[in-house]
Amino acid sequence: MSARPTDPDVVGDDPPGPTDDAPGGPDEGRGAPGRATGGERNPRGLRLTRDLDLLRGLASDVADEGIGVVRLATMIGREKSQVSRSLRALVEAGLVERDPTTGRFRLGLELYALAAATAQRRLLTVAPEVLRGLAAELDETVHLCTLHGTDVLTLRSESPPARATAWGAWEGETAPAHATSSGRALLATLTPSGLRDRYRELDLEGLAPHSRAQSLDDLERVLAEVRLAGSATVREEHERGAIGIACAIHDFRGDAVAAVNVSGDLATLDARVDEVVARVTDAAARISRLLGARTTADGGVPRRPT
Repeated sequence: MSARPTDPDVVGDDPPGPTDDAPGGPDEGRGAPGRATGGERNPRGLRLTRDLDLLRGLASDVADEGIGVVRLATMIGREKSQVSRSLRALVEAGLVERDPTTGRFRLGLELYALAAATAQRRLLTVAPEVLRGLAAELDETVHLCTLHGTDVLTLRSESPPARATAWGAWEGETAPAHATSSGRALLATLTPSGLRDRYRELDLEGLAPHSRAQSLDDLERVLAEVRLAGSATVREEHERGAIGIACAIHDFRGDAVAAVNVSGDLATLDARVDEVVARVTDAAARISRLLGARTTADGGVPRRPT
């Protein structure tokens, strides 16, 4: 039989008493389940509030090392026994996970799955307004793109009012990610092994004749430039006479989920490329914050602990 963890931050996962989990138990007030009596708060609402406090506490674990019962109880100002009981229920629901070795707790995969599904819907809800504002500011067409395999897909396009008839011309269209600014902005967020896995069965030579990336080694060098700049700029590599500028959008986990892209005529847009880069970066940071991402003052996403 394995010993219980001795870490003082972990111990104290005491079993509940015989009436601890009953409706109207010692920490929930008396009365029928789900109904407030007198001036008391609704017990179910109180439980939900307390569970949310626990989840918020666990969400503060940026290093993803897990948090023990004692530390979590101190963080949210609750009794250790109450926190222990609530955590067990959340573990059973899949919303929280317990490390069997350390005894510490972290947010569960079920919660991440729910949050990710919500973030995807929220992306299509909050992005259009930001895109329309950017299109009006720059008087250029703006796109919202996502990565699909080795291609980028345009989910949404917004044009300035003077060119409103062309707003949906590119929606649903795909393009090779390695040769486009939106594709490079997203590919640059992958790990080296993730990039090689994605392109393991694809020969880049000749796929986009004017692209600087004619091999995987070429692509890795180009993406290093993108990471350094914080945005991607492509001139006449996908389409002659055109320029594209893009910046990645990140969600609450810090993962790149889409990119803001501005495309236009090289002859006119290149003269103000610095302004466009700054505005595209700002728009991507605004959408990222709306998705719950933590961004730095310059719009970047803080590096995760490694």
